[in-house]
Amino acid sequence: MFDNKASAGPWIAAVAVALTLIAGTLYWGGGEAPAPPVAEPAPAPTQAPARMARAPAADSPSSGRPGDADPAPAAPEREPLPEQAAISEALSGLQWDGQGRLQVDARVREHLDALFIERETRLDARQFETLQRRITTGLPDDRRRQVLDVVERYYHYSNVYRDLGDTFRYLGTEEEMSRGLNQRHNLRRDYLGADLAEALFGEEERMMRVTLENMRIQSDPTLTEAQKRERQQPLSATPATAEKR
Repeated sequence: MFDNKASAGPWIAAVAVALTLIAGTLYWGGGEAPAPPVAEPAPAPTQAPARMARAPAADSPSSGRPGDADPAPAAPEREPLPEQAAISEALSGLQWDGQGRLQVDARVREHLDALFIERETRLDARQFETLQRRITTGLPDDRRRQVLDVVERYYHYSNVYRDLGDTFRYLGTEEEMSRGLNQRHNLRRDYLGADLAEALFGEEERMMRVTLENMRIQSDPTLTEAQKRERQQPLSATPATAEKR
């Protein structure tokens, strides 16, 4: 379904907060209290009566005095979605073959990463629905279905990738790097499908495997320098997929 025009992209290298006062006094007296003196009548007030104190607003900061309610926590702000003009501009750059099939290439992946991976926060369900409506604006039905299919697959993939990002980010040894690459390979094909995953990530994955194989050869103490160069030469000539380990 998808034409593979992907080029090598950067190896994607990928988030928390927690936030009281009680006071009181008592007065104790003992014995019989003397009768209070008779007070002189107070003069009539000459100023307007003071207005009743209003309770603090729900969103005003607490004064710290007993009885003052803590302010309600503010709802986290959501990152704005791209405006319709920006989405329309991105859609105008899509390429279609003679049969009307979407050609998925490196530029498509850049837009998908900007929408889902590079955001500080993930899209919630309502934001994703809004994004889908903006994408469908102005597209004919046959092309709309193809674009929405790619976008929906990448949305679900990106959410899982965000959850597992730390397991891919901190890799040290060659074996750990190889294991992480295999995990990403499987994750992409589970959520994107084999064709779309290959179109978006196939070339990058092949280059990463060549890089790992070169690292293994270079760090092998049993090989002479001449043997290392001999084994690395075919890897440099063609981006052949190294055998999975």
